[in-house]
Amino acid sequence: MKMRGLRSGPDGNSLLYCCHGFTLLEIMLATVILALVVSMITLSLSGSLRVVEATRDQGDLYYRAQVAMERICRDLESAILTDDGEFVGHPVEGGETKQAILRFVSMAHQIFDPKKGHPGMAEISYLLTQDPENNGQLLLLRSDQVAVPRGKKTDGRKVGENGFLLTDHLRSVVFTYFDAQGEEHDSWDTRLDPDAGADEKKRKHRLPTAVGCTLEFRLDTDRKTDLRFQTKVVLPTGMISASGQ
Repeated sequence: MKMRGLRSGPDGNSLLYCCHGFTLLEIMLATVILALVVSMITLSLSGSLRVVEATRDQGDLYYRAQVAMERICRDLESAILTDDGEFVGHPVEGGETKQAILRFVSMAHQIFDPKKGHPGMAEISYLLTQDPENNGQLLLLRSDQVAVPRGKKTDGRKVGENGFLLTDHLRSVVFTYFDAQGEEHDSWDTRLDPDAGADEKKRKHRLPTAVGCTLEFRLDTDRKTDLRFQTKVVLPTGMISASGQ
């Protein structure tokens, strides 16, 4: 914006002066450009923040999977078969709020209180239950109780009670079992059928040679994206039993 006018000088003569400014159109154009620049910066920063948050969440799930897999591998590698303890694994059944998907005896007993805990064999159970705080997600619990011979008194707890959280944010958990011939099974049960013959009892009452484990974590609930982790654990006791057949 330009303004012109007359102004009297020191000697009384009139002088022409000019004052420069901005028009309304120029101000509006500058405001629009500034708004566009701010919007572009905001979008760029929000996108970067989303990437950082997604990377952090993914790293957190990798850590959860590592801890859970290491614990499962230690438990299964030390699995044994006794007259008082069985190896029972079932596939996940829909509709149940809490179910034991795998139960076995292992030497990998966790002692949290050295004053009260006792080393030795333990009956370990993996339980799957719905997460009450996150709809559609699952919790994997681990129960660890000292194995007590039949006929002796226990503390009154049932197998699978008072399980500790092994991992959360799960979408699914799948265990698979491999026999001596390498065939894959979705379940394994060493409990003997009293009506079965001698050969059938001998075949059933043994550990699998290996167990596969698949943990699927929910990465993004809105986009329904998942992360899947798989491992295969060889059971030394099961391998020895298979080689002795």
